[in-house]
Amino acid sequence: MVKYISLCIKTSRKENIAGCMVRYVDGNVLRRYGLCVMDLRKPMCFNLPWFYVRIGRFIRRNNLENANVNEWFESQKIREIFCRKEEMEAVDGLNVSESKEVWKKVCSKDLINRQKDLAWMCAHGCLPTRVFQRRKRLVNSEKCPRECCNSSENIIDVLWECYYAKTIWGRMGKLIKGLTGIELLTYNMMLFGLCGLTEEKARVLWIIVNCIKEVLWDIRNMCIFRNCEIDEDGCVALIRNRIFLYVLCDRKKYGIDAEGIWKYRKWKFCFFSSLRK
Repeated sequence: MVKYISLCIKTSRKENIAGCMVRYVDGNVLRRYGLCVMDLRKPMCFNLPWFYVRIGRFIRRNNLENANVNEWFESQKIREIFCRKEEMEAVDGLNVSESKEVWKKVCSKDLINRQKDLAWMCAHGCLPTRVFQRRKRLVNSEKCPRECCNSSENIIDVLWECYYAKTIWGRMGKLIKGLTGIELLTYNMMLFGLCGLTEEKARVLWIIVNCIKEVLWDIRNMCIFRNCEIDEDGCVALIRNRIFLYVLCDRKKYGIDAEGIWKYRKWKFCFFSSLRK
């Protein structure tokens, strides 16, 4: 939205057809906040389209009335104003520096949107498990839907402590160790990506654990809503496919250097050894 407003302001300064159109349609809003000088002898639109109405709404809601034209010309300066206003929410059980790292990882560009959403809900503790839904009076039982598990279904159970989840993490252990060097994966590594590794290995670990969490959550939903159960071998295969999409992206970006990051030529052994367990 910041880039959009900045573009409208820049366009309104031009003496061409596009500039005249923006001044006619959006001039009333821009003039109100001192972002455009209007010639009142020329016609102006007062019944604005919705995409121009949102400009004024965005400025009001984010208290940007005092931002001048020069700041809007450089959208990065407006983003800096946002950063100064934002108050970081601490994650339960973590200190300030750890919470800051978690929120950076949640917004990582390396993850697809579904994985970002899942990581965000886990960090906020609002993943719609049965415990969460029971708290909102949406379901009557907190019990995990898997027959072999008698625990309450919360975030820890679905992604970590359930027998099914433990089996999957165990089978993916060789791949995780081979790519990151981590022999014992902890709960904070899995949920928040707090690992103390180098930047490259931390990125690989964060991608892998989010692929695993995404598949575990998808399979849980299929079990509940479609009454369809996928065995451990199928789950591992799905996870491996999701991870390999990232491998292909890195191969396109880095070329043969991606082999040094993902070591995908050794995957065949890691994959089939995980199926034989």
